[in-house]
Amino acid sequence: MKSSRTKFFLAAVAVLAMLTVAAVPLESDDSSAVTTDIPGTQIKYYYDATESLTVSAGGTTTLTFFLYSEYSEDVKIRASVFCNESKITAKSDTNYISLAHGGEAQIDITVSAGEYAHQGTYALEVTITANSVNIDGDEGSFPINIKVTSNLTSDKYNKFLGLFPNEFDGILGNVWFTAIVSFLALLAIGYAIVIVVVPVCARLITKKDDPERNAIKKTLYQLCHAIIIIWAFGEVLRILGTDESLIDIANRVFSVTYAIVGVIVGWHLYKVIVDIILRHMSEKAELHKEELQSLRPLFMYIGEIAIAVVAIMVVMNFLGFDLAAIITSAGIVSLGISMGAQDVLKQFFAGLVILATRPFKKGDLIRIGSDSTIYKVRKVNVMNTELENWDNTDVNIMPNSTIETSKIQNITGETLVTKVYLTMDVAYGQDINKARQIMQDVACSNPHVITDGSYGRPYTRVENLGNTNITIKMGMYFDDINTSYTARGHIRQAMVEAFMANGIQFDYDRITIDEVRVTEAEAKNDKGSNEYNKRNTES
Repeated sequence: MKSSRTKFFLAAVAVLAMLTVAAVPLESDDSSAVTTDIPGTQIKYYYDATESLTVSAGGTTTLTFFLYSEYSEDVKIRASVFCNESKITAKSDTNYISLAHGGEAQIDITVSAGEYAHQGTYALEVTITANSVNIDGDEGSFPINIKVTSNLTSDKYNKFLGLFPNEFDGILGNVWFTAIVSFLALLAIGYAIVIVVVPVCARLITKKDDPERNAIKKTLYQLCHAIIIIWAFGEVLRILGTDESLIDIANRVFSVTYAIVGVIVGWHLYKVIVDIILRHMSEKAELHKEELQSLRPLFMYIGEIAIAVVAIMVVMNFLGFDLAAIITSAGIVSLGISMGAQDVLKQFFAGLVILATRPFKKGDLIRIGSDSTIYKVRKVNVMNTELENWDNTDVNIMPNSTIETSKIQNITGETLVTKVYLTMDVAYGQDINKARQIMQDVACSNPHVITDGSYGRPYTRVENLGNTNITIKMGMYFDDINTSYTARGHIRQAMVEAFMANGIQFDYDRITIDEVRVTEAEAKNDKGSNEYNKRNTES
């Protein structure tokens, strides 16, 4: 008897265990996984109560339900979802599912919250309808609460500065009074901060004696006025409980303004950093200030391009554009532009090469290619280089692609010292050694001729023995090529005067006219001969 009772107890425990396994889906082992009856049906439902039923505005989430049938026959189940908030939608992943007797099924419900959905908790009503041969539309509903979060919604409604609740009565308790007081207070706080911050920023991004400091401060003050007003206006919209769409517009305008201010401040800061880097390079490499100025435009152009690209991408992102699609489109457009503007791009990259390698700088005298003209560099741009002839009478603008692919002779690249040759023609029979010594003495007396031994002293040699003269050639170094033409003229004049003073004769073409006396008889004979020749010619 005792044994039969034991067997009955064990059998009852086994049956309860089987029912428990059937009632609770095996997908979850959470202690809160308890089935609940759906009124009007013989179906129980379950979902994980510990699962976070939260969706952010503009996002989606999926809720999974498990259904358990207590019908004595197979049924078809249809699930529908309803929400009384228009900015929240929910739908089931399937229309009908089959549910066997004692079986279970899974239903996924996708919940989407609109971009401007108001933050709060909303009830979703899930309706289950069961049909079979003997069952005609048993229907029941159960609620599910879902929480919507949004960064466009806050708890600042009717709070001073968005922090302190308005507890006044009457007109003072009106939300508009709270908004006006908060707006004025926010403006005062913003301007107080700006008065302190702007001068500090100006000191950080400019030197003490920088003439641009006042201009930068003025620009920052103007931009900060716009930022403060937009910021205060955005806070007031939240205090008034304005619709999320207007708050979103205010946020985007504020973000674009902030980006513009960031670009301006970043540009000035970038220039300061570049100047600091170049100054350190000058101290370490012992470069001259002029050489640094020729390198600075390269960094400026690179900075302009980088900051402009980043600013455009940030602004477009704030305005809600799809950056991935824009970058892809920009790649296709840039490919077409590069194919159609090869010459322009060639000039641009040639300009970058010239600015980076610095084969010449402003003020240098250069020759380009096979052209014997000497040009003075006026300005090096990214697309072209401005050149003027040595006489400062013409300005030539030459494409950088032409310069970069040509042979460049930099006459004054390292020093202004230049070597010059002068020649003098002396007549045969003169004292050649004396003539050579006179030429050297005259050259050494000119203040622009280098005679200190740092370069070769003036020297002469016999260059050529002509038919009627001897050519003496003299070489000498001038301290500045820019004054060499004037100095050469003075030296030539001084040598001519010295030659004449010392009796050194030049060779030059002479025309001699000899006087011839003719007698009267010879004149008559000549006259008769001329008349005879004339008659013969006429006949």
